[in-house]
Amino acid sequence: MLSLLIVFFASMIGGSFGTLVGGGSLITIPTLILLGVPPHAAIGTDRLGMAGIGAAGWYKFHKKRLIDYKIGFILAVPTMFGSILGASIVLQINEAMLKQAVAVITILVLFFMIVVNPRVGIEKTDHVVINRDYLIGAVSGFFIGMYGGFCGVGAATFLSYILILLFRQTFLECAATVKIAALLMTSMAASIFAINGAIHYSFAIAMFIGASIGSYIVAHYSEAIGNVWIKRLFSGVVLIMAIKLLF
Repeated sequence: MLSLLIVFFASMIGGSFGTLVGGGSLITIPTLILLGVPPHAAIGTDRLGMAGIGAAGWYKFHKKRLIDYKIGFILAVPTMFGSILGASIVLQINEAMLKQAVAVITILVLFFMIVVNPRVGIEKTDHVVINRDYLIGAVSGFFIGMYGGFCGVGAATFLSYILILLFRQTFLECAATVKIAALLMTSMAASIFAINGAIHYSFAIAMFIGASIGSYIVAHYSEAIGNVWIKRLFSGVVLIMAIKLLF
């Protein structure tokens, strides 16, 4: 019971900031491993439990009419297939090199958003999305989905990069639209882990409930929080994630 409570509260915290900026698994996966869950089962359990963020966040942001469904599904469908592939196969690339490459890219993107273009994601722009943007977004989503199925830490954050930098969405719009891809990605990856018996279901249920509550509350107050504070939170989570990947 104590372990379930720990998982529940960790998931509620992860679901809270994960709703706005992604990265909730930075808390939940290490928590599961510290509680004795094997790494592969921890990832599988996290995939199912963190689906609560996508479910509750999608519902709440839909009611607020903040989701761009066209962009959302164009990004979500290839992300979903990528997550199935990532969860199904053993990637041939060296995991340490992959993490370092992702960390370097993450730091460069953070530098761009803070130094080069500090207003990106803050102000609504009149950017016209063209077919090339949709194509780049779909291809990028597929590979991010593979990473999401393989590991999952920060996958929603990487999807946020696409929505902010490519489609010029604000941080608030991004937090809403990304829920489509996030829910499909985590659900499909979880199904693969479930088939292979790599999910701790009692923990997953506690995680789903905790993440759903945290996500719903934060999504409800998202407009009051605003783009500026969401960007600050986003930058902090991304920096922590990059350091974790590097070391």
